[in-house]
Amino acid sequence: MPNSIDLSQYISSLPIDGTGKVKERQPLLWEKLFSHRISDRDRSEFCLQLSVMLQSRISIQSSLDALGKQTQNRKMKAIIDAISKDIREGNSFAKGLSNHPAVFDNLFVVTAEVGQESGRLPEVLSHLAGHLEKINALRKKFLQALTYPLVVISVACFAVTFMLVFIVPTFAEMFKNFQMELPTSTKVVLRISDLFTKYGKYAPILAIGVWYSLWRSSKSEAIKNRLEEVALKLPVVGGILLNNHVARFCRTLGTMLKAQVSLLDAIEITQRITANAEMKVEIRAIMENVRKGNSIAKPLVESRYFPPIVSQMIAVGEETSELDTMLLKVADYYEKELDNKVESLSSTIEPALILFLGLIVASILISMYLPMFDLVNVVGTG
Repeated sequence: MPNSIDLSQYISSLPIDGTGKVKERQPLLWEKLFSHRISDRDRSEFCLQLSVMLQSRISIQSSLDALGKQTQNRKMKAIIDAISKDIREGNSFAKGLSNHPAVFDNLFVVTAEVGQESGRLPEVLSHLAGHLEKINALRKKFLQALTYPLVVISVACFAVTFMLVFIVPTFAEMFKNFQMELPTSTKVVLRISDLFTKYGKYAPILAIGVWYSLWRSSKSEAIKNRLEEVALKLPVVGGILLNNHVARFCRTLGTMLKAQVSLLDAIEITQRITANAEMKVEIRAIMENVRKGNSIAKPLVESRYFPPIVSQMIAVGEETSELDTMLLKVADYYEKELDNKVESLSSTIEPALILFLGLIVASILISMYLPMFDLVNVVGTG
């Protein structure tokens, strides 16, 4: 929840014209070019800014109008204007959000509805903004863990391709002139170089074809579920994915309960926005168990996705009537574990990739220079 200092700083930063209305800032060129996508950051800023303005006793209608003028993302601006229009026509804020399910899912709609009914909409939006920031941070950690390996692999591919296309053919011409018997490794490298030289022009088409196939595969739920099932069984990557799923489950459910959403509704919404199919099934079982009047912790004990510490801490939260607080603590714990595992993975992959790149380059160079030693011996004896 933003404090009074943050609130006053935010209000004072708004550009106000002579009539007391918020002036519309003209977008910069780069903002016009890249303002077509709505990210978690955009949604988080929307929730936080709206929360701050509502705390300052500005009506929700005026707050949305002001945010619509200030938002530089064209798509987000259109959605905010549409929500403002819905409210002007007599609909609720939650109803306005529900008209844009691609941007505001059930998590937004239900928490907004509960916030309005309880008179705690600013506080609910603040919790929601914090939730989105945490989820966005988890996604960034994955991207950071993948960035360096992808860069190294790209450099390796470029270096090897350059050697095979431009350097190895020079050696091939020299070996052909001397008509000497070549080692097996040299023949293999020369053959690969010849293939690269002849068919390299088709590489972009092949790359586009592979990319298109992967893109189509990503649209198939069956393929995605199968790939994730395999990934979860991998030694290090599986632990990272599992921690991510557990952290997101606990943070989403804890955020919903913190916003005073009923337990059943909170579990149902968490189940809907969970990505892993098998975990969806387990969450659905938890929901059925709660609907029968039982606890959440009991079905988690037999779960193959949720570690024992999760069920233990949730059981403590239920006994002390602080389930929301305990869930958020569990989320914090697993996010820290995720940080440690990502850092460990990065520190392991980086030297391994560099070593792998060095071995490939060294193998090519050695294969090219081995015949040179034989050539020197022939020339020396001649």
